[in-house]
Amino acid sequence: MADHIDPLPAGPLTSVPAPVEYIPAGPVEDGAKRTARRVNIRVFIYVIGLHVFAGFAMLLFYAASHRS
Repeated sequence: MADHIDPLPAGPLTSVPAPVEYIPAGPVEDGAKRTARRVNIRVFIYVIGLHVFAGFAMLLFYAASHRS
């Protein structure tokens, strides 16, 4: 069979070294601080936006009550 390819090399098999356990050099960060910061920024933006919207609505009510 000419189309058959032997998956093993013809020579003696070499031993494969065992994988070394990876130990990170510095502290590992799981992203909790970044996520908390993003949530805090988003809450701050929502609170400011809600106050701006409420102020605009109050301005509209004030203008409508003084219309005559």
